[in-house]
Amino acid sequence: MKARRAPSRRTRDETRPSAVPTAAAAQSTMLRMRDLVRESGLPRETIHFYKLQGLLPPPIKTGRNTALYTQEHLERLRRIRELQERQFLPLRAIRAIFDDSAEEDFTPEQEDLVRRVRGTLAGWTHAQQRPTVAVADFVPERVTRRELRQLVDAGLVAVHGNGSGGTVSEDDAVILECWAQFKEAGFGPAQGVPPTELRLYDEAMELLVKREARMALRTYAGAQARELSRVIELTGPVIGRLLSAMHRKRLRQFLAEAGGQDAPGDD
Repeated sequence: MKARRAPSRRTRDETRPSAVPTAAAAQSTMLRMRDLVRESGLPRETIHFYKLQGLLPPPIKTGRNTALYTQEHLERLRRIRELQERQFLPLRAIRAIFDDSAEEDFTPEQEDLVRRVRGTLAGWTHAQQRPTVAVADFVPERVTRRELRQLVDAGLVAVHGNGSGGTVSEDDAVILECWAQFKEAGFGPAQGVPPTELRLYDEAMELLVKREARMALRTYAGAQARELSRVIELTGPVIGRLLSAMHRKRLRQFLAEAGGQDAPGDD
């Protein structure tokens, strides 16, 4: 008679899922501070400053004086550096961009109000976007075909039809006119400035419109769509003047602060 083999302990222990490999795999993708410094190209002190300013999400604490970071932290640092170096945005503006993207979604009630407002403003919005201006008014005398293609590829202008034989909306015609005037003023490709740099203004406007929309939807929650539509139509020209004045004011302040104020009586 054969002796009975004792049940293997290996069966139970080895078939049980273990959390250790999973945790180890997760930890292997984490970054230490020295990794962030190396990958982002930013010094440790700058990263700590961004943390204090609320520009980075909290790290994963692993000890009293140690912490781990994720790819999200690294991407955020790269984005901050890009916004500062390429678009010259101050930290408070960068924080506003991150805060705004964190609140991207509107409530169903707000989306419904936007749809109703769009319906009441259909004539006003469609008139501005109807392609009625000939591209030939600008191309190739004042805007080259290459520049037009760059503006289209960057999503700054939409051409209906074929190339310089097509048409653009009134708003896009203003963008082409402004680009032509930039070049004529000495701020264009000859100076190393491509038309895609206009994205600086487009991105600022996108952020502004989203924040404006949230403010208006909070203020007019539960209101009739026509009431909010009337406010939009009346304040549109006012906002244009306001933005122009604020841009001039900010530019003067920048020149004064960066160059140093002249002392009274100095020539």
